[in-house]
Amino acid sequence: MNNKLIEETQEYVRQYFMANVGEEFSYHNFDHTISVAAAAESLAKEAGLRDEECEMLVLAALFHDTGFGENPSNHEFHSEKIGREYLEALEYPEEKIDIISQCILATKMDWKGNNKMCHLIRDADLSNLAASKYELIAERLRKERNATQNVQLNKEEWIKENILFIQNHYYCTEEGRRLFDQGKKENLKKLKKLDLKKKAKKPKLLTIGSSKSAQTQLKTALRNHIDLSAIADNKANIMLSVNAIVITVGLPILIDRSYTHAEMIIPTFILAIASLTSMIFATLSTRPAKMNGQTTTDMITSKKSNLFFFGNFYKMGFNEYEEGMRTVVGDNEILDNSITRDLFFLGKSLGMKFRYLRWCYNIFMYGIGIAMVSFIIVLLINRS
Repeated sequence: MNNKLIEETQEYVRQYFMANVGEEFSYHNFDHTISVAAAAESLAKEAGLRDEECEMLVLAALFHDTGFGENPSNHEFHSEKIGREYLEALEYPEEKIDIISQCILATKMDWKGNNKMCHLIRDADLSNLAASKYELIAERLRKERNATQNVQLNKEEWIKENILFIQNHYYCTEEGRRLFDQGKKENLKKLKKLDLKKKAKKPKLLTIGSSKSAQTQLKTALRNHIDLSAIADNKANIMLSVNAIVITVGLPILIDRSYTHAEMIIPTFILAIASLTSMIFATLSTRPAKMNGQTTTDMITSKKSNLFFFGNFYKMGFNEYEEGMRTVVGDNEILDNSITRDLFFLGKSLGMKFRYLRWCYNIFMYGIGIAMVSFIIVLLINRS
């Protein structure tokens, strides 16, 4: 093997990576290239290849990832082109360049073939699966993928993906299996231990039934919502009563006066519109929501209904309701969902009540104010 050629090529590749491959490629960099080249040399010796074959395999390893600076998704094609141009400039034998090109292109994940040297370089490319610092190397690849592939893999997902990859991976050659299988198995064990630790660290999600603080908070929230709903209904009733008096007592008198005092028509009209509109919004705030009254077992198990609210079961038979309720209380997840849905939709209903009530009070306040100003203006005009 021509050591001088290897050293010069190694220096050329180092400079090429520095100039053309960005820092975001934290895995497919010069360090990875040197590691693969060393693994390729070890595999070549293990396989008993001739010196010139060993040289070609190492040269292919040095160039196999240089194409990342051109196009990461098809880097093998560009890597082969870069390697060929460099070796042709050195007047390296054409038949050897062709073999090196085949080896570079063989590093593509979906490559299939029977060439021994191609299989050796594929094993060298994934020799890091057996590396003693595999966790550090894998972390570099995770960061690279997050930076270059528009994905956000967290460490837990990455560990699972690595476990699956290693479990499904087989070295192509007997030499690869002899040199790297044991290290790969050890790294797989480490990853599985890490995965178990991550799972053990995850806090168990408490259910409402198992948490007294959650029960207390929910009871308080439900009580507050019900109290606020009663307050909203009371306020709406006050507005209904006041506006009913205005419409039934005040307006007939004002309308009667308008026959003899035409200037009273506009203030009377303003008062009538304000009272009527305010009354409509007060009615809307107390109007019952439309209810289905029927809940199926599928709706319960898929967490789309709540049997604690009468509007969801008043059309059901007792046996059907009892069966549904047993399903709810027999599953903590469904029970928690039912309680949560009850609070949520109570809050939604309450929000709508107060929204209508706010409109009711605003219209009444501004309407009465404008009507009073109008009456005062009419009075002043009449006196003048």
